[in-house]
Amino acid sequence: MEGMVVQVPQKHFIGMSFSGPFQTLVEGMTDHWGKFVARQQEIPLVIHPDVRYDISDENAKYRMYTEYVAVEVEGFERIPERMVAFTIPARTYARFTHVGPMSTVKDTYTQLFQWLAQQGLEMDETALRMERYDAQYIPSMHAPDRPENTYQIFIPLKEV
Repeated sequence: MEGMVVQVPQKHFIGMSFSGPFQTLVEGMTDHWGKFVARQQEIPLVIHPDVRYDISDENAKYRMYTEYVAVEVEGFERIPERMVAFTIPARTYARFTHVGPMSTVKDTYTQLFQWLAQQGLEMDETALRMERYDAQYIPSMHAPDRPENTYQIFIPLKEV
């Protein structure tokens, strides 16, 4: 697996959050995605309506995870009820592409962390990780076992 180091500019997001232990997220994410996609039209100033992000905030100490399913917006003109708005500052990421059934995602993450180590790069565990989804794979709409499922993974890097 080949990664690429990229600079991602500041981005503004509006979306829905979902928190709990990791296993709860795994079990509930498809439903959460479906709820978000059903309400996405309520969000104003969306930059790319067909591009959605799954943004992870992991608290390793307490083993709690918060996932945000969101779209990038131009600004925070109006935030729909029960949604959240936030900004991720510009930063450096390692970008990878997962292709294949969702049952192989764990292998993709194993390979990407091996690639980071080979490059002498480290993940910044204090920053948010992003996954970028477009029409190639939408968790609530496409079967998880499709071999053509494709999305991008952005791992925040420690600044040196």
